[in-house]
Amino acid sequence: MKNRTDLVWATLGEGGLVLALAAIGWATHQPLIFASLGPTAYELVEQPRLPSARTYNVIVGHLIGLGSGLLAVYLLNAWSAPNAISTGIVSTSRLWATTLSAVLTTFLSLLLKARQPAALATTLLVSLGAMQTRRDAIAIVAGVLLIAAIGEPVRRFRLRSSTMSV
Repeated sequence: MKNRTDLVWATLGEGGLVLALAAIGWATHQPLIFASLGPTAYELVEQPRLPSARTYNVIVGHLIGLGSGLLAVYLLNAWSAPNAISTGIVSTSRLWATTLSAVLTTFLSLLLKARQPAALATTLLVSLGAMQTRRDAIAIVAGVLLIAAIGEPVRRFRLRSSTMSV
């Protein structure tokens, strides 16, 4: 951290992004904030120079994670297997769906140059059963688009403010 101003803006930016998504989710009764968007918000605010903080990587990376998770659950017929996150039990079909989704997410992210580490968390939320319904998929897409839209101006502000403080 370069100075106290940076400390304040980074903290407020992160809190603001999370608050915006949570408030929109609350108002629309949709789960628009989920675990993998926390690290994404952090990168947008605290690591704005990283390639993974760029809008393309945020959107495409998380969509790859979502698609890979859904495809793996479908191919391995894990839809009705217990939600590993809420039960603490990883069934065989969830184990293989999680493995396949992680491999697919990594491969496609590298192939499409859409590196976004938090996208792997998105694929795990899906393949482990925490978010695997159509409503969940729509919420993931909406949450990712919202954090990209709200986060990009914040990222640009942080880039400008960090250049001025150097």
